[in-house]
Formats: sequence, C-alpha cells, structure tokens
Amino acid sequence: MVLVHGWTGAPMEDTAKALRNQFGDRIKTFVYDYSHWSSYWASDEHIAPCLAYYLGQVSAEYEKAGGDKKVIVVAHSMGGIVTRYALADGAAAKPPLATVVPYIITLGTPSLGSPWGGTMFSQGKEYLQKVFGAADPPGASGGDCLARHEKGQALPKNCGDLPPWLPSEVQLTQIAGDITVDRSVFGLKLYSIPLSSDGIVSVPSAHGYPTSGPSGTPPGDGSKTASRSDTCRVDFAHVKNAIVKLGFGRPDLLVDYVTLKDLQADRFGPSVMAYLGASTFTAACSHIHLPVDQSALNQVTETIKGALAALAQPPATKVITVTGVSKAGDPAPGFTVDASDNPVEMCSASPTSTSRSMVSCSPSAAGADVCWIKPDRRNLLCGTDPWDKKLLSATSDVPIEQVAPLPGDPEPWGLVLADGARCRLRNGGAWSGRADDYVGAYYCDRGEPEYVLIHQQSTGSAVNRSSPTWTVEVGPMSADNAAFPPPKTIRVATAYFPGVP
Repeated sequence: MVLVHGWTGAPMEDTAKALRNQFGDRIKTFVYDYSHWSSYWASDEHIAPCLAYYLGQVSAEYEKAGGDKKVIVVAHSMGGIVTRYALADGAAAKPPLATVVPYIITLGTPSLGSPWGGTMFSQGKEYLQKVFGAADPPGASGGDCLARHEKGQALPKNCGDLPPWLPSEVQLTQIAGDITVDRSVFGLKLYSIPLSSDGIVSVPSAHGYPTSGPSGTPPGDGSKTASRSDTCRVDFAHVKNAIVKLGFGRPDLLVDYVTLKDLQADRFGPSVMAYLGASTFTAACSHIHLPVDQSALNQVTETIKGALAALAQPPATKVITVTGVSKAGDPAPGFTVDASDNPVEMCSASPTSTSRSMVSCSPSAAGADVCWIKPDRRNLLCGTDPWDKKLLSATSDVPIEQVAPLPGDPEPWGLVLADGARCRLRNGGAWSGRADDYVGAYYCDRGEPEYVLIHQQSTGSAVNRSSPTWTVEVGPMSADNAAFPPPKTIRVATAYFPGVP
C-alpha cells in the first residue's frame, strides 16, 4: 500500500501507522514523500513521474517477495490528482501501472479545486513552505492550479491540461469530509450550519472525479467510482474561538445569516472564509484531520478489506471476439491475406462458433477450421489464430451449403493462460499421447511442446466454464504415450472466439 500526501503536506506516516494497526501483517505500507516539491503542481516532473516510478518499484519488489504485484493507493488532498497523472505517465510501463494499481482511495481530493486555491491564503502557505526550505515553483504553483473550476473548465494559466481520466482497470473510492456547525445557547441547540466542506475542499469537489477530466465527461469504459462522506459536527463555541484567533472578528447571529446565504449561493465571502477556516482547525473530519480521523479511517479500512477480498479471488476470464472480415467478405481492417489459394472440401459447422457463416473444412493441412464464407459461397477466408490477424484464402469446387451450428457451447478459438502461454485449438492431424489417456485439445507455445488436455472418454469441453474464472488442464505428451505427472490446472486469462460482422 502506497500513501501519497497532498499540497504543502508531509509524508502520511500517521495514517500508515493507523492502517498497520488495523491490518497487521496483511498489508505493508510505503509513504511517498515529495514534500520538498509540494508547492508545485501535481503534474510536475518532480512529483507525478516520480510517483509512477515509485509505484512500479514497490510492485516489482512485492512480486519478488512472492506477492501478486498489486498496489493500493491511499491519497490525501492533491495526492489524488498526483496519482491520476502518475498512472497516465506509467501507461507505457511494462506492465502498465493501471494493471498493478487496481484500487485508489482519496481523502479530500479537490477534483474540482478549492475556494482557497489561487488566493492570498494559498500564496501565504507556499511562502511559509519556502521559508522552511521547500522548493519555490518557478511558474504556476500547486496553490494556483488548485483554484476552483467547473465541469470541463480549463485549469488556470500555465497549469497544463486537466488531470487525465483513470484507466478502466482502476476502482476509485472518494471520501469527503463534511462539517456541520451547531449553534447552541446554554447547551440547547438553536440551529445548524451545514458547511458541505472539510473546510478546504467542498464535498462536491471531493466527490467531483466524474466531471473533473478532459471535456468534463468520462469515457464510457472508464474507472468505477464510489463516493463516501466522513460527517462530523462541531459546536459553535469552538469555531468562534478559532475565528477570533484567526483575526476574522467576533461572529454574531447576523454573521450566521450572511454565512448561510453565501453558502446557499456558493459565494466565498468573508463570513464563509471565517467559518471554513475556523472549522479546518476545530472539526474532527476537517481537511487537515481527515487522514487520521477514526471515522474516515474506518471507511478506508472497509474499502481496503473489500479490495483485499476481491484481489484474493481469481479474476474472471475475459472473452474477446475477433471478426476477421467485413460484411462484404473482405478482410477486416488490420487483417492481411496470404496470396495462396487452398482447395477445401467437406465444409461443416466450425466448432468455434454458433453462426451459420462460420465453417470448418477439410483437409486439416489447409488450416481451414475457422473460416468465413464469402457471399459467392465458394471462396473463404480462414483465420490462422486469434492473435496474428492473418487470413488464408481457400476455395471450394462446389457452393458451400448452409450449415447447422454444432450443439452446445462453441469451443474457444484460442486461449491465453494466466502464465502468458497462448494455446490454439487443435485442427485435426496426428498428435502424441499419454499413458493416462489424456489427449490434446489445444497446442500451447511454451517453448517446449505442451498441451491443453482432455480425457479421451470425456464428452464435454477441455475448458472448464463452471465459474466466471475458466480453467484448463495442461501437460506434455509424447509419441510413445509415456507416463507423465497429472495435468496442472491453470486459469484461463482470455478466451478468443471468431465473430461475424
């Protein structure tokens, strides 16, 4: 687990300690520290690209230790935006970062900015950072770029493009702090002022990921998003003392009225500044307290438990349909055709499809077990395997009659196993055997010959599809039907079927 702090922040050591106390040895925490550069904007070369590298290193070390390479990110404030830029920077990595960072949890991340951004208050905070040794941004700072903006609206000048959308493999949980101030007299509550904010970031902004990227509309196949709130209440007496100490004057009932009106109108006036600023220091779920507030930590813990449970389950097999021809019978875009013309005969339904337009023809040497019939019913284009996008041309002397699909589910044309091996469906011919009467159903490109096996007395499929995670039995064979150890059960990562246009 990697924890990423926010703008002008410090490493999230306290949060990491609290999570270790919750999970014990079930997790290992790493804190990403960019505090020297934390006045810079999230996409700066000292921040997001370094996080991308750091996440890759943590994942690689975890794999060396016997883990599954997966990393969960917990990010506070601008750290959530840093993570978005980092995953975009790591898209070209091997493996891409999105495949090793399946879960991101954000705490008070200002996806739509903060009313304090770009003000003299943010500038003052960055000045203090500089006084204490932090790097001073040469151009637009993080505080400038965190100015409030609406759906799809561009960032301030010199801040670059809006943060990129997260990849579809990532699940995002957004946690917002939501403060309510209770006004009471002699212990009796008169009324409440809901701030809908953690003092720094409003709830709509902390939940604002779905409208915060380019164009303001996420892609249809984008990441899954969930939103939660850590709500808390603070008595006005505490807020009042903080308002006075911050130099905003002494609030009265008229100030309450003005504050409520400004909050309803979304105006960042002096009274709203006073309430938000004072609540930041006094409320348990405020922006500065959110990473260590027990209620927020409980929600983080619940989300992590769900993530760990999901990661413990093998992923469902992905099914991909490969369509090699257009409706006119021509090669589909990206496919090439071998110029040789193979004669075929005795065409029947392909075992890989339920379509009447897909056939398998003899002889097996023609490689014609996955063939699309052209409109003239004599010429065919046949796929070699699902990966190469190569087609073989074939011709029948007689028109090919309509075929009835084979009963039952079609067999996958090709498989990619969990260990990366590619296996292609058997297409006739004489294959080796085994002493235990298993026979080959698929040939796998493992360097040394290995096969997806099925018992010769079986009437079913070589692919076990009884659950969302498909499996196969894999092992060697030999010409002399030698005895081998029992086949290994291996998960099918991806199954390929031919499709019709």
